[in-house]
Amino acid sequence: MKKSIFAGMLFFLSIFTILADDLANILQDLAVQTACLGMYSKAETGVNVTSRYIDPPDWYTPPMMANRFAAMSGNMTRIETFYGVCFDYAQFAWNDINKYQKMYNDAGMKGTQWYIAITNVGNPNTIILYDPVSRERATTISNGIYLKENSRYNVYAHNGTSDHAWLWVQHNNGTWYWIDPTWTDNTGYVWWGIVENGREVQRYPNPGYCVTNNYPRPDGSNTGTRSSGSIYNPANSSYLSLGLSYSNDLPIGLTIADSMFFDRSLIYITVNCNYEFNQFEWICGVSIAATNWLRIPVGIGANHTANHTLNKIRNSTNAGYAYYYEEGVSSWKHNLVIEIGLQPVIFDNYYFSINYRLTGFSKSSLVVGAGIIF
Repeated sequence: MKKSIFAGMLFFLSIFTILADDLANILQDLAVQTACLGMYSKAETGVNVTSRYIDPPDWYTPPMMANRFAAMSGNMTRIETFYGVCFDYAQFAWNDINKYQKMYNDAGMKGTQWYIAITNVGNPNTIILYDPVSRERATTISNGIYLKENSRYNVYAHNGTSDHAWLWVQHNNGTWYWIDPTWTDNTGYVWWGIVENGREVQRYPNPGYCVTNNYPRPDGSNTGTRSSGSIYNPANSSYLSLGLSYSNDLPIGLTIADSMFFDRSLIYITVNCNYEFNQFEWICGVSIAATNWLRIPVGIGANHTANHTLNKIRNSTNAGYAYYYEEGVSSWKHNLVIEIGLQPVIFDNYYFSINYRLTGFSKSSLVVGAGIIF
């Protein structure tokens, strides 16, 4: 039984890992990070840009991700911000991948397949991929940066944009992703998608990364106004969650969690006890963020179970002495409890969980739960 439950947990873990698109999430995060550090300014560079968005307001600013930038640099005052146009945004994003390539590869990026994507004036049907290189290797120059052409694709750019720059990144499965940090900053929500059937197809952004409410939604609804909240940020978001858990050998338990460690994990505690207080169990652990929507709770605790005895009690009656038995607690038995599971987050504010629990290294059980995130 124990082996079969554990094997089942590994199976579910593998399924969720396959379904989770880490690369899409980390690229959306990159678009937001770049947008926070960039200030769109056509006048600053003197470059003529033909784009849907000409010198619009900047929705994302450094203070929105101040904690993350401080953690990255060790000194908030040394964070590099920039003024510029679309090429500057694309170059900054390209540099981030270059600096943290292993992180992107671990998330699913194929080898060194990330490029600055550019469309020429009046031609949204041809996307050219470039690498920043030394002057000697360059085939062109853009905004003072030497570039070498890698390849060309007969692909229609998102929204028919031309004379514009953004990023292409290839997944291990061969799919090309695109992100546009400039339009992200210009509109207040993430512009990203995949290349499919000769077009850059726009995908719905993660709502948590959006600072406006007019982002594309599956149901087609939007308000066209700026939201009152700040952007989602795995580095500095603060969470409190409350939930219930149930196992077939224990009554319903209460789970309370709070965010710690830059919100890559949640410190949580689960408490179960029966009504007669003959059994009490507690678990303390960490719920680790595997992806933007999936956490892996890992905990350790103890089970305390009462050992009962029947005591023979002599009671005086008119006819003499009568005896009866009264149940008592002679001692408590204590066992180590280990727990690991899966905790998908749905609709940003709710979760459900399924955990494998091992008690005393001999008793296995499954625990299911659900809760709300504040």
